Amino acid sequence: MKIAIITAVAATALIGGAAFAQQPSTPASAPPAASTGTATSTSVTTTDPATGATATVTTLTNGPVPDTPANRAKYGQPMSNAGKRTPAKGN
Repeated sequence: MKIAIITAVAATALIGGAAFAQQPSTPASAPPAASTGTATSTSVTTTDPATGATATVTTLTNGPVPDTPANRAKYGQPMSNAGKRTPAKGN
């Protein structure tokens, strides 16, 4: 029974290594997103030189919600323990 488990783990490691080796060696890096308090969208297109296949990845992040008295009245207090114990002061 132990031999079968060890064999299965070794086979899984070899398959994972083969899949990892097929990834492009130089991934495209995205420029850092600016923190302006608004939604930010970043797109990166990567091309595999061996097959010519392309993939576009788009990351969309929402900006932070300002911690103002008006937002606390509208949405309630923060959920964190420290946020509940501090007054609203905005960004």
